[in-house]
Amino acid sequence: MSVTTPFEVFAKTFPDVVESYRRMKKTYGEAGPLDEQTKQLIQVAIMIAIGSESGTRDHVGFALDAGAGADEIRQAVLMALGPAGMSATSIGLKWANEVIDEKTQS
Repeated sequence: MSVTTPFEVFAKTFPDVVESYRRMKKTYGEAGPLDEQTKQLIQVAIMIAIGSESGTRDHVGFALDAGAGADEIRQAVLMALGPAGMSATSIGLKWANEVIDEKTQS
């Protein structure tokens, strides 16, 4: 059974908006000197701060793909503690650890 994500539903309903969104992300992603690993670590902290499980999981995977190690990802998670609080950061660490375990055992 295939699982449809909320983003996939949105993309199917509003494909032009999603295409514009992707172009915008590409533009701001290329606007400065940060490397891909650093950008993904920042995204991990942001996704935790806004409570996005799917975003956290995605960006942990992207960070690993960009060369980040587990300790670097866990520090990015920790950086969310101030703005997000203990509960959100704790659940974010759980999500991150699950992705780290899954991708490093493969």
